Amino acid sequence: MSNRAPHLEIRFRGRVIEHLGIDMYQSPVAAIAELVSNSWDADSCKVSVTLPPKIGSRAEIVISDDGEGMTLAQCQSRYLNVGYDRRKDRGDDRTPTGRPMMGRKGIGKFAGFGIARFVTVETISKETGERTSFRLDATQLIEDTDTYAESQPLKVEVLEYDEPDEARTARHGTTITLSDLALKMTPNAAQFRTSMARRFLLMERADEFRVEVNGESISNSEDVEKIEFTFPGDYTEEQLPDSVRIDDEGWGVEVLPNGSQVRWKFVFYKEPIGEDELTGISIFSHHKLAQRPFLFNLSGGFGGQQGTSYLSGRVEADFLDEQKRDLISTERQRVNWEMEASQPLLEWGQTRVKSLLRIWQALRSKAKVDAMRKRMTPFSIRLGKLEKPERKIVEKALTSIARISSLNDEQFADLAEAMLSAWEGGRLRGLIDDLSEADTMDAETLVKILAESRVMSALHAAERVKSQLNLITGLEERIKKRELENEVRDYIAENPWLVSPRWETFRVERSVKALVDEVAKEAYGEYWNARMDLVLSSGNQLLVVEFMRPGLKVDWDHLNRYERYVYKLQHATLAKYSEYRTVSGLLVADKIEKASDILAKIEDMRPRDMDATDWAGLLGRAKKQWEDYFEILFSRAPDDSRMQLLAQSPNGNSA
Repeated sequence: MSNRAPHLEIRFRGRVIEHLGIDMYQSPVAAIAELVSNSWDADSCKVSVTLPPKIGSRAEIVISDDGEGMTLAQCQSRYLNVGYDRRKDRGDDRTPTGRPMMGRKGIGKFAGFGIARFVTVETISKETGERTSFRLDATQLIEDTDTYAESQPLKVEVLEYDEPDEARTARHGTTITLSDLALKMTPNAAQFRTSMARRFLLMERADEFRVEVNGESISNSEDVEKIEFTFPGDYTEEQLPDSVRIDDEGWGVEVLPNGSQVRWKFVFYKEPIGEDELTGISIFSHHKLAQRPFLFNLSGGFGGQQGTSYLSGRVEADFLDEQKRDLISTERQRVNWEMEASQPLLEWGQTRVKSLLRIWQALRSKAKVDAMRKRMTPFSIRLGKLEKPERKIVEKALTSIARISSLNDEQFADLAEAMLSAWEGGRLRGLIDDLSEADTMDAETLVKILAESRVMSALHAAERVKSQLNLITGLEERIKKRELENEVRDYIAENPWLVSPRWETFRVERSVKALVDEVAKEAYGEYWNARMDLVLSSGNQLLVVEFMRPGLKVDWDHLNRYERYVYKLQHATLAKYSEYRTVSGLLVADKIEKASDILAKIEDMRPRDMDATDWAGLLGRAKKQWEDYFEILFSRAPDDSRMQLLAQSPNGNSA
């Protein structure tokens, strides 16, 4: 450390600092982007941004680069000189390594005051090895003054200064620490990386400039899987404008009427983007954002306008930052489009966007139709049953629906299924016929279809529930008439779901019959020949239903034998058949003895997948489940006359 007393000062403060720092850069991304730009202009190869894990009194944001750094004198003449023009000072708009400079106004260095009270700078000069550290206090700079300039300079606190040392030049670079942060929320590192990537055109130049946030490099935020079309790459030979040349990186290159060149790439996402930072076209100049995403000031009344919510793109227009008069706003968020020099770009952008929106609309419709035809394959049998004129109407109606670009694939598939079911059921035929003749569809018509398809879906399900209830009634009649056990068992085997909605996917399973008979013979002994079982399966679950002969009552002795039987069957099945993971048992009888020990025994067995019930209890529980399901369906369309008729006619269907 030298004994020499280093001296730094600042003359412009007060409202200058307030407007150039606090007022314009209150977003962490905007503030830090300015500091990253300064690192670019300092010929840095790498910039590291460290965000705090949590906002608090000691939280800091650190921006560190390996650029050319500054001497003590340069800290005074460059950093603390408000409005310092690096281009004019060096007589060139390029850095020593040939980079086009991003900075122009000499005020971005104060961006940190937009989010922090203290800005601490530590810099090592590549030229001399000098090391300087100083701190600026926003409160001190703007306190008790309403002026833009001060007659008396304000002394800047120099924390450390080391004189020139050639050995230190290898560690050249600048570190800026922002402390006493004015942030209310902890910045999300992943979102921060995405936002930073959208402000810089860095990926094409990753070999010469790398930006990291919390140790991870920022990257192109475009998710290829979410993008449907990319231009100019997806132009057909006929669509490609004569003025567009596609370069090796897939960007379009065009020369504007004023002789200036632009590079561009636009993409359309599969779904609406929903992010202001990404929706629209961003303009970059010298690799840095000059115009936040917009649509070249287009108003309504052009084809494919709904596609604007799917559109994102970037344009490189370096000429904007090379004009004698500054065309870019101070905080680099917008271009002055009223100026003569920017008008050719504005007019080009309007033409290009409108043209691509029309192409997108045609491609989107074709993609929907192709997807529809592919999805029609599972419906081929049903469509084949329609008369040719009817099939043609339904297919044309589906094509009309496919033109609605706002429908995603899942919504389209659901709607196509509903429309086909509606036609088969004799409903909505007039509306579907109208749709088949419509070139376009308004929102009101679509809403009507969606609302009616929702009603139909509920109505179809409700009719089916009523059918299940009718079958349960039929089963009750068989039980009351004391029909033979075999007939009852066969009735359930054909319709296992009618006993419980949970059984809807079960089917008769014969592959385990030999094992079931073997275990039953062992468990029941002399009673084995008197037993009747039904074995059902669904997926990896096996269900064995034992029917007691009509007139018998479940007692303690039978429960013990039944428990032993199911327990042995569970172990034997799991040991021999790997496809079954659970084995459940159900005992059904005319009556169950109401003694407390019998009922307690049944409650004890249920957690172990064994249950016992009488016919009244089983069918009553099943009926209640189906009736509850019907109530849910009814609530989806309570005002529909067909649903009301179905509700009023327990043993009938709607007309």
